[in-house]
Amino acid sequence: MPWYAVEALDDALDATKSLLTPFDARQWLKLAVVVFFLGGTGGGGPFTSGGGGGGGSTDVSGDAPELTFGPGSEFDVPSALGDVLPVILGVVAIALLVGLLYVLIGTVMEFVFVETLRRQHVRIRDYASQHLGRAVQLFAFRVALGLLVVVPAIALVAGIVGLATGALEISVVLLVLLIPLVAVVGFLVALLDAFTVNFVVPVMILKDTGVLAGWRRFWPTLTEEWKQYGVYALVRVVLAFAAGLVATVAGGIIGALLVAPLAIVGIVAVPAFGGFGAILSNPAALAVAGLLALSYVVVLTAALAVVFVPIQTYLRYHSLVVLGDTNSEFDLIPDLRREIRESE
Repeated sequence: MPWYAVEALDDALDATKSLLTPFDARQWLKLAVVVFFLGGTGGGGPFTSGGGGGGGSTDVSGDAPELTFGPGSEFDVPSALGDVLPVILGVVAIALLVGLLYVLIGTVMEFVFVETLRRQHVRIRDYASQHLGRAVQLFAFRVALGLLVVVPAIALVAGIVGLATGALEISVVLLVLLIPLVAVVGFLVALLDAFTVNFVVPVMILKDTGVLAGWRRFWPTLTEEWKQYGVYALVRVVLAFAAGLVATVAGGIIGALLVAPLAIVGIVAVPAFGGFGAILSNPAALAVAGLLALSYVVVLTAALAVVFVPIQTYLRYHSLVVLGDTNSEFDLIPDLRREIRESE
């Protein structure tokens, strides 16, 4: 019995070569834009953390703990937290909105990417407008999936806060119950989202249908060929591990180059503002630091997107080949598949 996920390894490589060669810088950059919004372009990139000067100590007396960051410098945690709390909440709200917008654009790009692999040509605007309605449905579906993780995660945070404030009995019980719950739910949601993106989206494109109808059409194939998809999941774990190694190396090199300017800014800015304690108690300085960190992450992700164009292309072609092998009705690339296999 042939295992489609194993056989598809070579076919996906040939399909990737057919799209990306001969090298076309304009098409590559367009694909980099798509990959940027798809996410997963590199996890585990290095994020340097400055461990601010030694000699810090904590002095707890009465009801108001004070944190000493250096000789002659004291930082009152509760009062400082009250000062910066509105800024923190504002940053969180903006980050949430930006995150949702990123996911929405990324959901549209899922359809753009699949159409690009199908047609062997990148037309971001045309493909996006063609599948916008289906992308909005998929976005709502993914948000609903996200809430399944966010709700218990918030309860987990509440448990941690309870520990910090002394509600030990209740908080320990919450943590014991919620940590495995969040882990299991997170895994299942990630698996469901991955199968939706890799298999249901092509079905939605082929059958001109929504996400729930796409799942209803794909479900019989998944249940009938569950062994094939089980092997697929195992193969993808190995491929993800290999991609993670590439991400670590590429992220380390690119991240080190990008963080150098920020490090110089930090060396100059921290003493200018009076040290870390003064920055944490200064809403404006805290906001600037947050924007710099966010800018670093965005630029790093964009740079990695260029590197990850062939990797994402290969992984998605691998899924399309497996989908077509398990059910020819859902074959999105029949001509390319035939051309590749006839040339072997």
